[in-house]
Amino acid sequence: MLRGEALLQLGEVDEAVAAVTVVPDAADRQAVAARDRVLLLGALARDRARAAELAEATVQRHGRPPEHTGLRAALAAVDAAARHAGWERELATAAAAAGAGGDALAARWSAWLLVETLAADGRLAEAAENARLAADACASDLAYSWQTRFLAAELWCTALRGEQLDDVVRRAVALVDRTLPAVAHGYATAAAALAEADGGLLASARARLGDRPARPVASVAGLLDWVAAEAAWLDGQPEAATPTRPAGRAPLLTGLAEITGRWVAYDAEDGHGLPALDGADLVGPAQATLAAWQAVTVDPAKVAEFDPAATAWHDVARREEVRCLLAHGLYETDASRAVPPLLRAEQVAEQAGLVVLLGRTRRALRRHAVRRETRGPRAGMDLTDREREVLRLVAQGEPTRRIAGLLGISRETVETHIRAGMRKLGAKTRTEAAGLALELLQ
Repeated sequence: MLRGEALLQLGEVDEAVAAVTVVPDAADRQAVAARDRVLLLGALARDRARAAELAEATVQRHGRPPEHTGLRAALAAVDAAARHAGWERELATAAAAAGAGGDALAARWSAWLLVETLAADGRLAEAAENARLAADACASDLAYSWQTRFLAAELWCTALRGEQLDDVVRRAVALVDRTLPAVAHGYATAAAALAEADGGLLASARARLGDRPARPVASVAGLLDWVAAEAAWLDGQPEAATPTRPAGRAPLLTGLAEITGRWVAYDAEDGHGLPALDGADLVGPAQATLAAWQAVTVDPAKVAEFDPAATAWHDVARREEVRCLLAHGLYETDASRAVPPLLRAEQVAEQAGLVVLLGRTRRALRRHAVRRETRGPRAGMDLTDREREVLRLVAQGEPTRRIAGLLGISRETVETHIRAGMRKLGAKTRTEAAGLALELLQ
């Protein structure tokens, strides 16, 4: 049983199942429960319908909830995969029961599955909160490997929501700089790269993504692929952006990949009437957005359908709210109707620190003679040599402590130079200041 559980944790599902099938029904009750846990999770990894059948047989044999906390967690995982009503409660109570029973692995695994499933369904605020609480619990238990997983997942959800991008970059870069489990490294890399790309540090984001493993673990491969495509699109390289649909059930990420595909085709001017997803498993805001793209392809007069899609994204992902409003403004030919959504997009992008989308929105506004003051070279010339040096290192993705070490100054001095640069450049975030410094001083 120990061998089967270890193989399961390594992702070697077939070997794990083979290892435990020799355990007979007449074995000790706990051993049978442990066997059924591995069999159930093995089936879940390969065939969700088969897992549902096994779950019914498991409940008949062990009752519900079963005494074995690991088996209880596995049954909750099957419910989560099928999104049965109350699956969140089942996972949370399974984690609590496992923790109370001393089964740390089942407790942390259930908490992790809760975070990942919430994030996959676009419930990013809930996922981030659960990840933060789980990370705190792991810190108390000195469970470093699991703690870094949860911290990285929290950062990913925060970055995608378009919140605290400076803080995300700082914390994610510091996390990536450590020795991490592959899953934690993937989430932290995706969070840092997306926040950097949205904040205008595109070179740093590309370099970070270029350092990822050739074959990242399956659970983060889709995240990294989408962020790479999104960074290329933000950088004005639609030909280099090749978003692919992620494997497995990932409603939010699937929708984001499809939306990026629409923007890539729009920018490449090679026909943006991409086929609609037939019966695809998507979150509501993504469904509304893709429906709007499809509608304007058929009838440009239906451009207003982007507005309810933008509203649907508001509490999920601000960057996607901006993109919906931007699409409305770009497709609308009447200036009196194009400017209002673009002004809303400008406001949201500026508040969230989405520098690249803000620039694109302002370019769209200039088409309708709506202009904003632009920062001239004088602001850059007002920077001291040390401020330029610090901001260049920030733009390269270096954390504060490393900048301090490289320049032989204290962390407090580094932060002082960053704040001074932000003030002189009129930037609201350190990421924006770094991007502006690169632009002005090249």
